[in-house]
Amino acid sequence: MIDDYQEAMELMNKMKNCLPIPVYPSKRFVSLLEQRNIKLKTNQRLEIIDVHYLGDEGGISCTLEFPFKTEESYVISLTHLRPMPNHLLAKDLRKYQIHRIRNLAQQ
Repeated sequence: MIDDYQEAMELMNKMKNCLPIPVYPSKRFVSLLEQRNIKLKTNQRLEIIDVHYLGDEGGISCTLEFPFKTEESYVISLTHLRPMPNHLLAKDLRKYQIHRIRNLAQQ
């Protein structure tokens, strides 16, 4: 099992109570967007506007709002986002990300 389901649900509830949550994109996410001709920098602020649990395989995923208009909606794993260090949930988000990445690496 990759996630502790109960902990993931608790974190999602905390996140839903704090929406929108400001985050930065990871380098990997920026690269994926470049392939779709969307220019974004790793220091550009995005906002999580909704959260979803996609099961143990998908984990916590986030619907994002960009600082510019996009034709499509983007839902991405929380592991591809960097929480702002001063955000109320920053520690909890990082803890989840580290735990999930470690567990994925072990599989």
